[in-house]
Amino acid sequence: MEWGKRLFRGATGAFMVRVAGAGLGLLVHIVLARLLGVDQYGLYTFALSWVSVIAVLGVFGQDTSVLRFVATYVQRGQWGELRGLRRLANVTGMIVSISISLSGIAFVFLIRSTLTRSETLTFVACCLLLPFLIQLQLNGAFLQGLKRAASSGFFNSILRPAAFISMLIVLGLIFRIRMDASIAMFSSVLAVLLSMAISEWFLRRVWPGQSTLETPKYHTRSWLRLGRQLFFLAAIGVTLNRVDVLVLGGLSGIDQVGPYYAAVQLAAIALYGLNAVNTILAPMIAECYASRDHDRLKRLVHRAAWFTFSVTAAASLATAIAGHWLLGMFGKGFIVAYVPLLIILAGQCVNAAVGPVGFLMTMTRFESQAPWIFGGGAALNLSLSIVLIPYFGITGAAIATASATVAWNLVALAFIRRNLGINPTVFPWPA
Repeated sequence: MEWGKRLFRGATGAFMVRVAGAGLGLLVHIVLARLLGVDQYGLYTFALSWVSVIAVLGVFGQDTSVLRFVATYVQRGQWGELRGLRRLANVTGMIVSISISLSGIAFVFLIRSTLTRSETLTFVACCLLLPFLIQLQLNGAFLQGLKRAASSGFFNSILRPAAFISMLIVLGLIFRIRMDASIAMFSSVLAVLLSMAISEWFLRRVWPGQSTLETPKYHTRSWLRLGRQLFFLAAIGVTLNRVDVLVLGGLSGIDQVGPYYAAVQLAAIALYGLNAVNTILAPMIAECYASRDHDRLKRLVHRAAWFTFSVTAAASLATAIAGHWLLGMFGKGFIVAYVPLLIILAGQCVNAAVGPVGFLMTMTRFESQAPWIFGGGAALNLSLSIVLIPYFGITGAAIATASATVAWNLVALAFIRRNLGINPTVFPWPA
């Protein structure tokens, strides 16, 4: 079946990019941890978590909205709408992100008397990072919508960390500059800027020629309405993924963030199979739904679930076995995060086994219901983090995150089975 081959080819290419990106990303954080030490590494990762949250405000849900509309417009040959969508998404992202960036810099200078010099410069660099990071995300969404699965992840997952680690090597090992969180963050800004510029050049090369010949057509109200709905969904998603780090830093201190973030980075390796499949799967779900091919959609998501679960389970097992050694690579004081690493891995295996329930909601007609389910998971994560972290520290943060992940996946699964009649899991239950 052609769609099955397409899924496999796209997922395989994206998976190779993700694996390479995982290796580079892990190498970046190992080098950073050794260069900065536990405290400065904790400051860097704490600030990076904040910019990830704030980036959701800047993109305003347009990355996921773009992914859905691009797949539909290409399938229907609506080239004028495709050109108008790109223009509007870029302009909206630029205006909003620059406004937030300037506001953030002003706030940092307002409270600078309560911050150290390193903290002040690190947070300023985070604000400068925001516009470039958002444009890089939008470019990746357009490439993903065009089914350029491997290319959509290359610039953020491979080029960005490769450029970043090259700068760290030049500054730290060649020029012998004493590294701290602020220097690392400014290096990250330059790496993202370079990756964004090259991704923009590549996107222009692969952009459908039919679109460039058409007059742009704007459906601003429907685009922004969906973007607004997906914005809340994205805000909930980043809260679900980052609230543990932010609450941990706020309640237990930034020195606790470093080891825990190292565990999060290692656990993320297990998710690259899931993310690789989702890169090509999301526009295919939108395409199947738009063409009302329900049978094909059922087979597609079930096959994808098997692939992602197999890869996630194998990667989780390997990471669990080598966990002590991998955490030791970050430096002294990181092995304490081994138990949290195991807990997070267990939650991710459940996530993979349940199937692509999130995309089955956001890529169909249930994007307005999805925030309620994901929001419940985010609220549960926040509540459990506040309760458990003061008593159990980084282990409590891991329990909160894994519990929330399992909870929202199971609720979303029940919703999908009831409303779409689809069994997206690896289990042979009747739909």
